[in-house]
Amino acid sequence: MKKLLLPLQASLLASQWLDPAGVGWQQMEGLPPWQPHTGSIAAPLSDGSMLLIGGQAGRHGGANFDCFNCTNEVWHFKHQTAEWKNLTEDVPWDPRWGHSVITKADDTVMLFFGCCERGKPTVMLRDVWSFNPLKGLGWSKMETQPPFEGIQATSAALTGSHIWFVGGWSQFRGTLSQVVVFDLDTLKWIVKSKEGEAPWDSRADHATAISPDGAWLVMFGGQHAKDEGRQWKRCEDTWRVPLPSGLASEWQRIGDLPSARSSPGVMVLRSGWLITLGGHWTPPTEKINAKNQADREAMEKHHEETEFKSYNDVVALDLNTASKAWTILEKEAPWPSRDDVAVGVTVDDTILIFGGGTMYGGGGYHQDVWRLEKASQRYKLPKPHQEL
Repeated sequence: MKKLLLPLQASLLASQWLDPAGVGWQQMEGLPPWQPHTGSIAAPLSDGSMLLIGGQAGRHGGANFDCFNCTNEVWHFKHQTAEWKNLTEDVPWDPRWGHSVITKADDTVMLFFGCCERGKPTVMLRDVWSFNPLKGLGWSKMETQPPFEGIQATSAALTGSHIWFVGGWSQFRGTLSQVVVFDLDTLKWIVKSKEGEAPWDSRADHATAISPDGAWLVMFGGQHAKDEGRQWKRCEDTWRVPLPSGLASEWQRIGDLPSARSSPGVMVLRSGWLITLGGHWTPPTEKINAKNQADREAMEKHHEETEFKSYNDVVALDLNTASKAWTILEKEAPWPSRDDVAVGVTVDDTILIFGGGTMYGGGGYHQDVWRLEKASQRYKLPKPHQEL
């Protein structure tokens, strides 16, 4: 496992924040230095900054499982000064979207999976990489092989030294319901439940989070496919399972989301509340009539003719008390609706959102950044027995 020193970057781009709107949301003035895109992952660091990793800027990606203008860009952002630094130079991994990113307590950033291998548009990735910009350590490929084929659009949630991967999309098996744990200490994989054992519908583009005490994993939203990927529905259900057991028989269904949605943003605030925002909906009767996913013309026609709605609401679930009911914090936030948005919360409890799309199959991308400082206080979401 070779580790390289991170090269120094000279490019610094700074801006400022506009006046607050709504409960206190602020938009960054001007345009960020990256192109309009969607599907990036935001990774918070202990100094209050955040990384923006990967994503794509093309259209109709479902047609050939291609990467349609994917990127391997890595940007470092400090919201306190609205300052950007480009860390893309010498990034060794293939451009991708549908990937997963986790930040460890020591600021090591872990990158997993996504679509697709360079020059192989139907081959999803199964690689694992680590990176630590605060310690000056460059990208390093981990010597580990997951016990499944390449996948994308899974969910990843960290507790202690274990990363829980739930569901996802496989080129061979469609939407998934497998639950697999990656042990960061041993680099070993533990299958908690095989495909089809969990009681919920298989899905991709959903979200998961783990309670602050590590007692529960919560899963919600996403999209489920059947009939070999011809029939699709967006999911509104929410499930939780006790940890560390995580047995298929232990899943419990709790309160539904206010509306069905796929590709929602997810984060856990300093107060222990799970926040989700954005995502998209299509009619539950959606059916793809293309001969197969490689029928590009028919897939594009399907994308353009299907009703598509993106969201700009903000919804919360209390993880401190194992709540079963969602709370709507904002029905319409001041930022435009968006799907597959990059979101994260910093160590100072600031929510950051980056980009996202507004069209089915990709497109209508935002090139903007918004923040909400002191998010728990703004939304009046204190920890138990604590006044903010």
